[in-house]
Amino acid sequence: MQMVHPTFYRNRHRSRRTQTIAPTRAQGFVLTLAVTFLLPLAIPGVGIDVEFFIITVFVLLAWFVFRWDMVKGLQQKGGTPEGVLGAVMILADYAFNAYRQSSVGIVDLLVIFLGAIFIFYGVKAFRFFWVPALYGVILLLGYQIENLAPNIVALQDWLAGVMASVLNAIGISSSVTGEFVSMSTPGGAPIVLDVGGPCTGVQGIIAFGMLSTMTLLDFKPKLSRLVPVFALGFLGAFLINIVRLLVMFLTYEFTSLDVATTVHIYVGYFVFILWVVAFWAIAFRYFTPIQTARMPEQAGAPR
Repeated sequence: MQMVHPTFYRNRHRSRRTQTIAPTRAQGFVLTLAVTFLLPLAIPGVGIDVEFFIITVFVLLAWFVFRWDMVKGLQQKGGTPEGVLGAVMILADYAFNAYRQSSVGIVDLLVIFLGAIFIFYGVKAFRFFWVPALYGVILLLGYQIENLAPNIVALQDWLAGVMASVLNAIGISSSVTGEFVSMSTPGGAPIVLDVGGPCTGVQGIIAFGMLSTMTLLDFKPKLSRLVPVFALGFLGAFLINIVRLLVMFLTYEFTSLDVATTVHIYVGYFVFILWVVAFWAIAFRYFTPIQTARMPEQAGAPR
């Protein structure tokens, strides 16, 4: 029987522990994204646009959760020029916003995201990340729709009627005139809420409806599967918008004006994010033919 010096075991144990602690390239990529996304908070006069930041981060986070195996399996590497290009893109974006004294928004986060991709994986790796990058473009376009689309008066009046009917059904006396809903607080003070054009949620329905379905393009599903999934994505976004309106009405009814105003600003992002994540989970599990689709990581994994 061969004797082995105890130092050998200590060295092996130390080696295994070192390998466990050392971050992988995928983990380094995500950590770099987190740092570069938050770094504008430390730049005087820059900061971040909180609303756009929250939705962008949540969307990217959800995509990474669902596609983490693909990211871990990427073997693509870029050269030094590509790494320099990525770093210059990120620094230039910081400098531009510092010069303009403007907050970091969706476009800036997209630039930072692309820069990190170039640093860790090279320019060609964009083909693995084009779907989450496109999410940002879709969100940006969706938020511009409100400025271009005319108010849909019939939809405003219909939503106001739905809100009044639901409120009466749960014991809150209310009446509706056109797009205006009148109700009273528990203390007897009257409240009149206007379901205006932005409250119809058209921009959110389009933006988040497209957002929830775009990820399926990763799997190249058949048209027969894609059509019902897209329909479900947009229908869910429409119904979620009704939930969003009801939450806001109840908040104005039972809380203070300050609380209601805050909820009015952020509740839409929250419920739409929940819908997108829930839809992705449903679509990946029941609709997408994952077992037969050509997965993107197969193209980058070693044979």
